[in-house]
Amino acid sequence: MAMEDKNTPVQPDAVEATETRGRKVGAARFFELLGRDLWPFYKASILCVLGFAPGYAAVLFSTMAASLPLCLLSGAVGGLIAAPVFCGMLDTILRALRDEPGYWWHTYRMAWKQNWRESLLPGAGAGFCLGLWAFLLYALPDLENVPISVWICMVLGIFFLLVFCLYLFAQVVLVSVSQAERLKNAALFMIGFLPRTLAAGAVLCIYWGVMLAWMPYTIPVVLILGFWLPCTLALQIIYPALDKAFHLEKTITARREDEINDLMEQHGHTSV
Repeated sequence: MAMEDKNTPVQPDAVEATETRGRKVGAARFFELLGRDLWPFYKASILCVLGFAPGYAAVLFSTMAASLPLCLLSGAVGGLIAAPVFCGMLDTILRALRDEPGYWWHTYRMAWKQNWRESLLPGAGAGFCLGLWAFLLYALPDLENVPISVWICMVLGIFFLLVFCLYLFAQVVLVSVSQAERLKNAALFMIGFLPRTLAAGAVLCIYWGVMLAWMPYTIPVVLILGFWLPCTLALQIIYPALDKAFHLEKTITARREDEINDLMEQHGHTSV
């Protein structure tokens, strides 16, 4: 599988990042990331909330109007709007997980320019599926004698859809492959790394289930925790799978070594 690394070069004045083998793990790693990158996470998350707001409002209106076509259209268009900012936030988190230095606004803009076109089709597809799920969730309570199996399918559907989208959009940020290849990879990741898939899905479903169930009372919480908290936890869980598939750490390490060598050569020429 031919892939092209999409990450922009690190800043040459900040190449002293922590190496993979010396990193903390689990909760210690999470709080280490918060101590260092909380402000970039928050800024990227606020932009993400703003990007998702139009689609959420349109889908909510469509479900209340009981219009399935309008709900599907709202979801698809909302996904088109939200996908670029969602990829921008994922790029911010993934750079933090790789301990990749750089100035946030510079790297965010670069990631946005690189990924916005490729994110549109997955965004529209994901929004369409979420719109359909939201319409069914709103309509089912009005039906009589809905089997418990239907509700189980609804829960499992959103569970795996959220994780599938996370795998999918992480690829938009990380590598240049065809859309069909991304879909195949996301499905293979879900099956091949099932324990991580289940753990990441649990994080996403519990968080968004609570936020949406108590909306609008949870709006202040969403403005503070937004997308960064669940996505950071979920990406921390699935990151080893992404690294194993795409050799992210090897690529970053090789790039840093090349940049250090270039800096040393430039310093040597300057001294001469």
